[in-house]
Amino acid sequence: MNFESLLCKTYQPNYTCYEFACEAWLHITGISLSGRMQDFLNGIGGFEQLEAPASPCIAFFYRSDKSPTHVGLFIDGRILHLGYRGAQYVPLDLLMTTFKEVRFYK
Repeated sequence: MNFESLLCKTYQPNYTCYEFACEAWLHITGISLSGRMQDFLNGIGGFEQLEAPASPCIAFFYRSDKSPTHVGLFIDGRILHLGYRGAQYVPLDLLMTTFKEVRFYK
């Protein structure tokens, strides 16, 4: 999969990990995720939770029950996500050093 064009993206107040995940999903799969993501964030829709990650899938990361949820995409054993330092494609275990839990969805 070629998503190098996404790695130049930077975090902005109006372009967060959610917008990045939607753009990346559309780029990779050709399917829009925006409506489903908005429904999920508003608690009126959802995704199918996976028992194990499948490439590609959506990954939601949690630090605690009170912290905001972070989202990225699981692709070939790594996570494509947007953080304050910009877009990254890193191993899952590296990202898990700062998060308590991850759940995978399709």
